Amino acid sequence: MSVKLTPRLFAAASLVRGGGIVADIGTDHGYLPVFLVENGIAKGAIAADIGKMPLQNAANSVEHYGLSGRISLRLSDGLREFTDADADEFVFAGMGGTLIAEILAAAPWTKNKKLHFVFQPQSRAEDLRKFLFENGFAINREVAVCEGERVYIALDADYTGEIKHFTPGEIYTGKLPCTKEARKHLSRQYSRLFKKHEAFCTCGKAEQAEEISIILKEIEGFING
Repeated sequence: MSVKLTPRLFAAASLVRGGGIVADIGTDHGYLPVFLVENGIAKGAIAADIGKMPLQNAANSVEHYGLSGRISLRLSDGLREFTDADADEFVFAGMGGTLIAEILAAAPWTKNKKLHFVFQPQSRAEDLRKFLFENGFAINREVAVCEGERVYIALDADYTGEIKHFTPGEIYTGKLPCTKEARKHLSRQYSRLFKKHEAFCTCGKAEQAEEISIILKEIEGFING
């Protein structure tokens, strides 16, 4: 019996290049590395988590699908127990964009052109994109999928060393395709920012309000485009 991924995890899996070793950071039940190895996308994988209980859940999944020889387990706070020699690709799914950015910042060895990254920020994707743009990472693709009432996005990136100059709204739109799922995601972002804009206007913070106004125009252009 093959493991079946939710639309959220399948979106992340679709961005994995494959052919090498994949490290799943914050693996929880380990379904993603099981799927990648079971389907021949990855040669092997490392299922890593900060908690012993999630890692035990992953261990149970690995054993259940008979992949103990191809998927190893690692207790790690972010990337603290990793080096650039451990894997070819690193997947971060299930944590906020701000936290992912902090984990990358604490591991300067991630600035390696040989590595590939897949991210699925559960919140604050704009913080992650801003970090990537400012630290020499290039976003290749983005996808948006619905699961229940939520819209999840996933993106993949490589380190190029080139600092990207970006517009205020680009950290929100990124490279999202103009799909109904992406428009739904950005419509919610628009509503959140619009409320913030109104609050700044009410408080007399004209400069901050103008900054958000610029972002709103860019997001509106994407939604209506």
